[in-house]
Amino acid sequence: MDCKSLLDEKKITVKLNRLTRLLLWLFIISSVITWTACNHLEWRGSAIPKLVWNKSGSQYDKVNKERKTQIPISLDKVDINKSFKAPYWTSYRGPNSEGIYKEQPILTDWPKEGPKVVWRKLIGDGHSSFSIAKGLAFTIEQHDENEVIAAFSVKSGEIKWKYEYRSKFEEYFGGIGPRSTPTWHKDRLYTLGAKGHLNCLDANSGKVLWQQNIIKENKSEVPYWGVSTSPFIYKDSVILSPGGQNNNAIISLNAESGKVVWKKHNGNQVYSTPTLFKILNEEQLIVALEGKILSLNPNNGELLWSHKWKIYVNNHNIAQPAQLNDDTLLVTAGYGTGAEAFQIIRDGKKMRTKILWKSKLLKTKFSSAIYWDGFIYGLNESRLVCLNAKDGSLKWRGKKYGYGKIVAASGHLIILGDSGDLALVEMNPNAFSEKIEFKALEGGRTWNYPTLANGLLFIRNSHEMACFDLRINSN
Repeated sequence: MDCKSLLDEKKITVKLNRLTRLLLWLFIISSVITWTACNHLEWRGSAIPKLVWNKSGSQYDKVNKERKTQIPISLDKVDINKSFKAPYWTSYRGPNSEGIYKEQPILTDWPKEGPKVVWRKLIGDGHSSFSIAKGLAFTIEQHDENEVIAAFSVKSGEIKWKYEYRSKFEEYFGGIGPRSTPTWHKDRLYTLGAKGHLNCLDANSGKVLWQQNIIKENKSEVPYWGVSTSPFIYKDSVILSPGGQNNNAIISLNAESGKVVWKKHNGNQVYSTPTLFKILNEEQLIVALEGKILSLNPNNGELLWSHKWKIYVNNHNIAQPAQLNDDTLLVTAGYGTGAEAFQIIRDGKKMRTKILWKSKLLKTKFSSAIYWDGFIYGLNESRLVCLNAKDGSLKWRGKKYGYGKIVAASGHLIILGDSGDLALVEMNPNAFSEKIEFKALEGGRTWNYPTLANGLLFIRNSHEMACFDLRINSN
């Protein structure tokens, strides 16, 4: 073999070695990317997933171990009356699902590290929020294969009772666990699981009084993101919107027995909760079904008016409506839809709706807007904005808080961001003014609404829960 052939053979060998190393590196890089995508990317609401070191979720063994010890935190530093005032925030987003706290003034000058922590505890998975009554904080969590309805002491965070049943809902984008918030009424607790398990319990003991699965009863389907609507109480009836095609999409059950009072209408269920507004001097039950907003007589379910409300991509309403005045409602949605204000007009014995304005400047995805003193505050995707309620014009754009949740109190917005950060922002239509933002919860994705009762703030996610003291005269 001549020298030229040897040189050519060496060149080929070198090229093959380089190609092998390149392919090896490509394999390593693709493996790292795949492993990262599977283990460290998490959907928080945006179309682009977020890179996280630890994925959201509960560690059940640690939760159970902590609850066995039942050691309250900082009780010597915080004095909470044994008996709360009359029950106030007893359902999803508080009275009328408005997300506005009016029970008493709260502290709005927070130290840089945040308000005083009353207690902090671990908790199971889920996007359920708290409802508060008679010294107990109620929520629903996931423990392994079971949904767990739990009652915690507002004083210490210790678990007082729990009721669990076999049910587990999980999907990639939203994770594991229940989405609905319990409703308290006359010493009874009404809960709805992510697969449609409706329970009525004694609120003081957790004893089951009656139960059914509204999805099976109605022969409807669990929506893609899980059953998220919460039970709504009207007088002595429980009103729900499980969806159905046999004049049963919206149902009213006797709160004491669970027997049907009335059932009406057809359509697929969505993710928002029925609510009650006084419109044109008349009580009207506002319920969303796929593609429409309905107004019903809450006593018998008869239709008062219907308004078309099509949401792009999934066409399933999530946000709660807001009442702007005696005859005007606001509906909002994400997925490129935006906000719409419409008027209800009495036309003889009938009613009809008329669109007043539309805006792409308020696309609420998972959160609901707050109406206060002529202005609307809400998350446009992830950025806080303020609009003029008269015409939908923009007053200002604020910071991004992720796809979190908002409630209002004492002229301020309390914003729980999707990573567990808590912010306090003035409700000032002239300018965006944030007073403070701090890390309130560890554990990642936070899609649970804050709850206020007796001047205390209760928050949670799928990892931990905490209570903060916002009382002005706590000392």
